[in-house]
Amino acid sequence: MNWAIFYLSLSLIFNVLFIWYIIKMIKRVLAFQDRLDDFVESLETYEGHVDVIYNLETYYGDETLGNLLRHSKAVVEECQEFRALYYGEESVKFDDYNELEIVDGP
Repeated sequence: MNWAIFYLSLSLIFNVLFIWYIIKMIKRVLAFQDRLDDFVESLETYEGHVDVIYNLETYYGDETLGNLLRHSKAVVEECQEFRALYYGEESVKFDDYNELEIVDGP
């Protein structure tokens, strides 16, 4: 009978530690999701600002700003692909003409 109580107590301790660890990991994942969403939103806002500046009459056609705009769109797409991969969703891509293209996930 003593061994049964010992194993039951040991099992209870391990289960409590395991549940604590799972809760801790879930909190980390949720915090990471929030930070990732904020980061992607920030990049999308930055891309919008660069696009507005590029389309201003003063800077229209400037090759440096054009390259910056293309680079920022590539970074935003990469972050969206990472977010889609992380959430297990379909990847969403935009071609050079900003037309939506949905690609099945990996």
